[in-house]
Amino acid sequence: MSAPRVWTVAATQLRLMSRDRRLAWLTGLLALVMLASAAVGQSRNAQLQADRRAAAAEAQEVWRSQGPTNPHGAAHFGQDVYAPVSPLAALDPGLSDHLGVAVRLEGHSQNPARERPVEGGAALSRFGGFSAAWALKVLAPLMIILAGFSTFAGERSRELLSQERAAGASSFTLMGGQLLALSTWAFGLVAAFTAAGLALVLANGAAAADMLAALAMGAAFFLYLAVFVGLTLAASASFRTARAALVALLCFWALSTLAAPRLVPALAEQLHPTPAAPVFEKAVTEEAKNGANGHDPADKRLAAFKAETLRHYGVTREEDLPVNFAGLALAFGERNSTQTYNRHYARLFDAYEGQARVQRWVALAAPELAVGPLSMAFARSDLDAHLRFLKQAEAFRYRLIQTLNADVAQHKPPADGPYLADVGALTRHLRFAPRPAALGEVWTRQRANALVLAGWAALAFALAGFAGLRLERPQ
Repeated sequence: MSAPRVWTVAATQLRLMSRDRRLAWLTGLLALVMLASAAVGQSRNAQLQADRRAAAAEAQEVWRSQGPTNPHGAAHFGQDVYAPVSPLAALDPGLSDHLGVAVRLEGHSQNPARERPVEGGAALSRFGGFSAAWALKVLAPLMIILAGFSTFAGERSRELLSQERAAGASSFTLMGGQLLALSTWAFGLVAAFTAAGLALVLANGAAAADMLAALAMGAAFFLYLAVFVGLTLAASASFRTARAALVALLCFWALSTLAAPRLVPALAEQLHPTPAAPVFEKAVTEEAKNGANGHDPADKRLAAFKAETLRHYGVTREEDLPVNFAGLALAFGERNSTQTYNRHYARLFDAYEGQARVQRWVALAAPELAVGPLSMAFARSDLDAHLRFLKQAEAFRYRLIQTLNADVAQHKPPADGPYLADVGALTRHLRFAPRPAALGEVWTRQRANALVLAGWAALAFALAGFAGLRLERPQ
């Protein structure tokens, strides 16, 4: 295979594609739709950021302006924290609309996220709404199929393939040129997508990590489209008629991009079921009341803690303690309830991870199930990003509540009423500042999907190469 001849074939094919008005119009329309959806997503994200920033500031002001109040009462009063908005979510909103954006922080409870833009079920992955990423996942592969399904099958039926080979071009050279041409066209679409992502990052402050994430999303989508480039040309060279190649490719496209994203979440939920919210809350309440083994009720645990505290301070009565035992009891109860919630949430998160493993295995048969999680992960609009927000919110809640409990423990109530404190001043040093996962951490979690996608691309090009070799045989 001669490299100059491959480039010549590719250049010729690109000229033919540019002269195909239908393909040119469809390509322009797809690029326009991607850019328009990115612009709409940016406008929506900007409004979401402004709304959440204003709501968070209002929540902080309400918390600070409580004035003298009982710290434990303030713990039950609570405050709201809000999930951050990633600029790249404008390209791939992922699960953002199906996950809550605010968490109410209060004592003795880990509340679920609320204020979901769209109320949905319990499955991990859903067929997302229209976005630039959706256009690349669903529409771009279809256009690749329509552009390339008749490349060899059509030329064979018109007896043009034998003429090209008679002119001195080997079938393998023709295949290499066609792969290069169609890959160049796909790269143009991905370049427009990546440029939109970089523009979004620049418009939101140009964080280096977000710029690298936009490039990573582009690389993932190029591998994904390369799969369809290779398979399309392999089918065109393998089937005797263009119609047969088109039918086979459309069946694969429909199964991979339309059916699998809908069916696999249901399968994953069956294999790794997650409890409904009332069932989850009931299980937590039962354990908090009766202990993990069912033989250690809360009052018995508190009595043991009180006896231990009296021994520690060398006294026999609660009144003789140098600290307020009510505050120590609140801190003890908070530790126990937090440990209980953490155990149950750990089991819930393990079920989510099991569902993700099912999706990774099925991605061996449907490449969309590999590129989807990759794109969402780098856009920080996937379940992992949401769970990270929840864990950080819980860590902040625990510090906040235990700070209030520690203050109660340090001050015995006066004789004429309950102990009051300025909780705003007491917790002035505590600020909720969620941090996104580092790109290295995202890559570690998504490495399996990236390898599956790279494997698909390598297999598709290998099949195309093998089909090119078969074209050398007499027809």
